[in-house]
Amino acid sequence: MGSTLARRLHLAWCATVALAAALAFWMPAKEACGGEWPAPLDDVFIHFDFARADASGHPFEWIAGQGYSSGETSPLYGLVLGIGYLIGFKGYYMWVWAAFVALSSVVTAMRSVAELVLPRVAWVVPPVLVCVGLLDWSLWSGMEVALSFAILARATLAARRTHTAPPTHRTAAQWALGGWGALLVWTRPELAVVVAAFAVLAARGVRARSPWAALVRAGLPGAFATLAILGLNYAFTGDAASAGARLKLLSSNPYLSDIDRARELTLNLFYLAYKPLRDEFVWLLLLVAIVGALARRTRDLTVALLAACFGYAGLVSWNGAARYQNFRYYAPALELLLIAACLGLDALARSRLRRIASPIAIFLAFGVAVTMKPEITHFTFASANIHGQQVEMGRRIAARTKTDSIILVGDAGAIPYFSGRNAIDALGLGGYHGMPFIDAAPHGEAATAEILQRLSPAMRPTHLALYPNWFGAITSHFGHEIDHVTILHNVICGGPTKVLYEADFSAMDGDTPPAGEVLDELDVADVISERAHAYVSPAPLGGWTMLDVRQHVFDAGRITPDGQRESFTTTALGDVTVVVRTDASDAYVLVSSESSSDTLTNVPDVGGWMERRARIHSFGTITLAPRGGSLRDYHVWLVRRE
Repeated sequence: MGSTLARRLHLAWCATVALAAALAFWMPAKEACGGEWPAPLDDVFIHFDFARADASGHPFEWIAGQGYSSGETSPLYGLVLGIGYLIGFKGYYMWVWAAFVALSSVVTAMRSVAELVLPRVAWVVPPVLVCVGLLDWSLWSGMEVALSFAILARATLAARRTHTAPPTHRTAAQWALGGWGALLVWTRPELAVVVAAFAVLAARGVRARSPWAALVRAGLPGAFATLAILGLNYAFTGDAASAGARLKLLSSNPYLSDIDRARELTLNLFYLAYKPLRDEFVWLLLLVAIVGALARRTRDLTVALLAACFGYAGLVSWNGAARYQNFRYYAPALELLLIAACLGLDALARSRLRRIASPIAIFLAFGVAVTMKPEITHFTFASANIHGQQVEMGRRIAARTKTDSIILVGDAGAIPYFSGRNAIDALGLGGYHGMPFIDAAPHGEAATAEILQRLSPAMRPTHLALYPNWFGAITSHFGHEIDHVTILHNVICGGPTKVLYEADFSAMDGDTPPAGEVLDELDVADVISERAHAYVSPAPLGGWTMLDVRQHVFDAGRITPDGQRESFTTTALGDVTVVVRTDASDAYVLVSSESSSDTLTNVPDVGGWMERRARIHSFGTITLAPRGGSLRDYHVWLVRRE
């Protein structure tokens, strides 16, 4: 950017713009939080939880000592926050460190993009990069979005250098791009799309050299970084996918048909287009970026940025939660679009249309004041919600429970962080001694309860901190309310009231099998038992889970509608009696095993539960098919037939 003085002045300008944008969000939210630092998402504190574990010598653990978790979607950000924890930024002061990381990251992004454009254009880069209020909401939230912005900008600069570096330095430039690509996927796994786009760009710039070698250098580190995370997940959990993917992807929801998934994908894309186009300057940003895609000097890099932008947005739209939490999952796509728009401004400044470049830049830089206000208001309400409910509940738990208490939570962030207690995440994002809560969560709270039953009484939760509207069955059957927190004007939490319960899971220990020699047992809705028996439910046309407690005996099961069927494999062969724990439904249920079949007949009330029996010759696979009504199937035993 010319002289040393000019570079220093530009750095000061970047810092001023970034700080002004941040304070516009932080100050009113901080006041709404009673003077404490604001966080508009509970997920911010999930990163804090992982950072605390990292600093305690327990990497990849949600809570130190509870075992590996694949729930940290940004391991690099967790590590960066962990450094702050080691320095002394603990408790709420961790947010001060997160704010410093955000400011440093955004300034780095501004400086990096400025190196891509003319010196006179470089001065409008800082305000342009914060001109989208929707993105600013996420940048200053305490999430990994700001860090990803810095790495994206550095990777873009490295991608440019693979074309502009002298031939003798081009190999090193390609490896440098690959290194930034590895950091990208460790910041957000979906950014592998950007790595792929930049690797292709590097391969196009090799001229007389091998494009395949360039593709490998630019893409291999990112691919290796991705495989490293997948390998760790598989080694410690038996599944390469992260906990977030297994919980939130549309393909992970067993109750969605292909048509339902297509509908949800379409809705995500529709809301992505509707929200920014209604509130922001995205149309203008896109038009300016297209200018960069048409100009010879900026064409290749801008096309790569736009391809990565649309590819990333399409990939993230497969996340069932993509359109919630103020579109924060789409933030990197907006970052890519803004960088592309800066290249478009540079192309305009070099063209015959240079006279309109300045008005457009000024409009982008200062017109945001009109649309930033609603985002600031939402940020303030969301921060007050999280502080008034999640943080407050965490502090109450710290005051009201013993230090060895175990809390079952549905929000894995602030409550464990501020309570300092061991916790079990009912949604499975946190690890708990290798138990597959993440496998159970997509099937509903009844499946989660079955995993809790597998724990020894000493490892089960002593308290529940849950939304009764999310976990109505668990809270009503196993909880006794001792406290609650209610917020007004809720815009971000799962419900207005978070309730603290004292837990009693004694009903999980009173079950007994039917009389006779039990040869095999399928505990329906228990994903471990179902996996061992190759259980097939009628989902998405059935298979919904439910739970009940009768005469102080707990069990959970599934609903198979009329005309559907469920099946499982068994090690019990030959003549057996199939005992099905069910309800009082009088549906005709055919029990079959290849050529042998029978219908379930009622057995008198057994400990509050209804049992129905059939006699068949088992060949290893058994099917239950109700007709004339639904089957509510809680448990299946195979007993030797006398």
